[in-house]
Amino acid sequence: MSQGLTDIDTLALAVRDRESRRLIVEAITAYRGGALRSSIMSTWIAVAYDIISKTKELASQGEAAPKAVIEELNAAIEQSDVRKLQTFESNLLKTANEQLQLFAPHEYDALRRLQEDRNLCAHPAFVVEDELYQPTPELVRSHIVHALQHLLIHAPLQGKSAVARFETDVLSPSFPQLPEDIGIYLRAKYLDRAKDVLVKNLIKGLLTTPFGAEREKFTGKERLLALALREISRAKTAIYDEVVPSFASRYFDSVDDDVLLRLCIYLGVDPRIWSWLSEPVRMRLKTLLESADLETLKESYAFDAFAVTDLAEILTARFDAFDQTTQISIISKYPRQEFVSRALEIYGNARSYRSAEALGHMLIVRLAPYFKAEDIHDLLKKVAANEQIWNAAGTPDVLVAVFDQTRALLASTADHWRSFVEDMTAREGGDETAYYAFPALRAKLDEA
Repeated sequence: MSQGLTDIDTLALAVRDRESRRLIVEAITAYRGGALRSSIMSTWIAVAYDIISKTKELASQGEAAPKAVIEELNAAIEQSDVRKLQTFESNLLKTANEQLQLFAPHEYDALRRLQEDRNLCAHPAFVVEDELYQPTPELVRSHIVHALQHLLIHAPLQGKSAVARFETDVLSPSFPQLPEDIGIYLRAKYLDRAKDVLVKNLIKGLLTTPFGAEREKFTGKERLLALALREISRAKTAIYDEVVPSFASRYFDSVDDDVLLRLCIYLGVDPRIWSWLSEPVRMRLKTLLESADLETLKESYAFDAFAVTDLAEILTARFDAFDQTTQISIISKYPRQEFVSRALEIYGNARSYRSAEALGHMLIVRLAPYFKAEDIHDLLKKVAANEQIWNAAGTPDVLVAVFDQTRALLASTADHWRSFVEDMTAREGGDETAYYAFPALRAKLDEA
């Protein structure tokens, strides 16, 4: 039982509102003192107060529904209308659920049971003394925990205020940059307790932001928006699959040509969006990919559309038509599996030490996450065959970086790495410590 009490204490410390915390601590104190009916009533008071506090917070952010609720409450208070105030309290939980959408279904059910038990404690109806309502300690503790977990410790998330908060987060320098971190962040702050309407609004907002009136505000953030959309699709798959097909088929019909190419970044995270577009939009997008200049293609993340089979041929033709310098700039900025073979070809033909080093970092290290076992074999063959590469001062660092990023392939590539290191060591007269015997790479292999 002491562990349970410790859990309650920890939750109580996490309550956002100071007055809500004081009220729930009163309930916990009554529970520990054996005043179980008093504890239930105090828990309900904490819940009622916190709902009103959160409603005021949402109203201050411009939300229409919370403002209407607070106006109703203020009017009843000013008129000293006891009957209206009683009705307001009686309907408070229902209002918070239906109008403010503060709860998930199971949360509402749990708090509704608290309200019912509170009514039994505050308004006992009994014929003989033995029928007086007697809650168990386990039930009271459950009510306290549910009040804490489902309401008191959380910030209110509802409607456009949450969407605005999300937009502020994305624009903040502290917003996570890695896909896995974005997923963790969104789940913890928005999705774990989000109502369906909030998830739907976030999805629609992410899809429309690069094309709307405020799109310039998010310039340079397009990749983060697309990754956020992908993480929502993974965390809330049913809602995503319900909303996006019909929304995409309607919305993108009205998007202008000058920004339509920005859709490519979303095709990269979910190629299914292509099948949800209307045929006229697909035709327009193909035409733009065929005719857009290089800078427009790069600014629009157009090469992300390689993920769509119908567009890969067009993008391949555009890429192949560019000169080598342009191809290098594209690969460096938009590394993709489709560029691996061309990058290895360019790297293998390096004509100087400095060129080999630059190409190694711009192409090979950037593309390493997309390598397959045969690509590593091909890479090592090209390094060994070109003195300008294996004898370049920066090549050991390039290969160590590739090794670190492709450890998952080691079962299929260890022999290739070992053979390469032994070959280089032989060229150095068998001296394993020689710089161009790649001792750091050998140490990585031995450790692995």
